Amino acid sequence: MTMVVIPVISSKGGVGKTTIAANLCTALAQRGRQVLAIDLDPQNALRFHIANEPQDCDSGLVEAATGLIPWAHTIRPASAGAMLLPFGDVDDERQISFEQQLARHPGWLAETLQRFGLPEGTLVLLDTPPGASVYLQQALRAAHFGVVTVLADAGSFATLPIVERMIGKYASPRADYLGTGYVVNQVDPGKRLNNDVFEMLRQRLRPELLGVLHLDQAVPEALASASPVQRYAPMSQAAEDFSSCTERVLERIETARQAAAFPSLRTMEPNR
Repeated sequence: MTMVVIPVISSKGGVGKTTIAANLCTALAQRGRQVLAIDLDPQNALRFHIANEPQDCDSGLVEAATGLIPWAHTIRPASAGAMLLPFGDVDDERQISFEQQLARHPGWLAETLQRFGLPEGTLVLLDTPPGASVYLQQALRAAHFGVVTVLADAGSFATLPIVERMIGKYASPRADYLGTGYVVNQVDPGKRLNNDVFEMLRQRLRPELLGVLHLDQAVPEALASASPVQRYAPMSQAAEDFSSCTERVLERIETARQAAAFPSLRTMEPNR
């Protein structure tokens, strides 16, 4: 496994998935990791979070995939030394044609990433559209570790099985899939209902819970400033939460890789 593909996914919209993907990218790059962020969401919004020049991200994944421009011309510099492959701004006809292409070739993304020849140890983060889609299918077929984003609300709790079924269908059966982690976003200790749902989620997701991101005004302010939270407000609660979550992601991946490379002695014992 020369690279680790990490899709950031959600069962419904409005949960802060792109914000989490962007800040994970930045935090990982700040730790000296080689990071390639790929926007698989037709909204093409990841650029506003991490691209050094968001206005230069109007072309990207779709144009390269359909042969209109070389892949090398689609990669843009991003925060903390990460690189970004934007989705690109495309009209509805071209988007539909691209989605049909993905449906015809289920392993397209995994095969394309292998051809990139990325440096050893590169972390590839994928921002995906919410809910079931052909983009999520592609992401999960290529994934090595999944990050599921949820809110501490009844909607997230109720729709969580949708994404979990897709993970179970497209990712979990593969030998190179290292596992799934969950991030609970916008937790507000001051709201009783929010707290009650969070406790339900924490019990359900343990021990796969990667971290909790508290409601913090620094997050929308950082986005408005076109800056990652860690740079805009390094002493904020949000920056601390993202740092903790990033460390947990790295720990989970490393632990899973070691377990895959060195099976337990029990599994290696001869039959008696």
